[in-house]
Amino acid sequence: MSPKPTAPPTGQTRWALLSGLGAAALLVAATAEARVVERIVAVVGDDIVLESEVNEKAAPFLREVAGLPDPAQRKQRSAALRREVLNKLVDEELLLQQASELKLSVSSEEIDRSIEQIKKDYGLSDEQLRAELARTGLDMASYRQQTRREILKYRVINIAVGSKVQVSDNDVESYYERNMKSGANVQVRVSHIFVVIPENADAAKVLEREAYAKKLLERVKKGEDFATVAKEASEDSNTRAEGGDLGYFGKEMGLPTPVEELVFSMEVGQVGGPVRGNQGFHILKLVDRKAKDVSPLDDVKEELRAQLRQKEMERQTRIFLSELRKRTLVDIRL
Repeated sequence: MSPKPTAPPTGQTRWALLSGLGAAALLVAATAEARVVERIVAVVGDDIVLESEVNEKAAPFLREVAGLPDPAQRKQRSAALRREVLNKLVDEELLLQQASELKLSVSSEEIDRSIEQIKKDYGLSDEQLRAELARTGLDMASYRQQTRREILKYRVINIAVGSKVQVSDNDVESYYERNMKSGANVQVRVSHIFVVIPENADAAKVLEREAYAKKLLERVKKGEDFATVAKEASEDSNTRAEGGDLGYFGKEMGLPTPVEELVFSMEVGQVGGPVRGNQGFHILKLVDRKAKDVSPLDDVKEELRAQLRQKEMERQTRIFLSELRKRTLVDIRL
């Protein structure tokens, strides 16, 4: 959990908005003479997501986009960032609504313990934590509220998904034989530029996104630095700041088959793609390749079990969120 979260509006504010005007545009009195129009960009069950929330969450990334010289590229990148942030906020609302249905709660002591762990993980004193929060416009009360929400989301996922994730000794041994002992112990370091395919995109939208990915590939092939293009245009928020660097991994990563086949067939320095994965198109650069020493199974069994469990948790969480969207009114308006 990062010590630099962005505080959402309070539940009281959101319910006041919802009960006052439902899913319509909202006018909020700013002064006796002026009014501010607040736009609703998503309805999630009985709750809403406001455009101001999306803008607030997206602000750090939009500042980077503002430096792009091409106006059309700035517009396209900004829109993609807002869609990305909005989808994450919708997923958060779905999880918090599930927490409410399950009557889950978080005590002050639990929040205290979580914050203490964060301070320990990041080596922060009370004063340093408060300074970090102040730098991002947060106070401790807002941060405690955000921490509470994160704990609730984590608990919902554990309840809904955790029981479905079982990794047996046979699973670990099979994985070890297939990916390590068999000699498939090559580790690659890869960077990527990712272009998202929106959920429920039609064929025309998929072709549009693929064409955009091809344009980005062409920029790299014409001599632009891969990392620079990734920082400007990649729609993977987790790797964009690092120029798309995915680090070292082997075939045990569980990549979509087309992506894995391309990555492990490339030469160091080669750029390829776009290739379609689970959620979009990847442009890939093989940065390095090395052989990894094969450790005895007993030495790596628990590490492999944890890796397999984490991958399966992520897969099952995506399925769970998709199911929540199907059985909940989700109206995206951005």
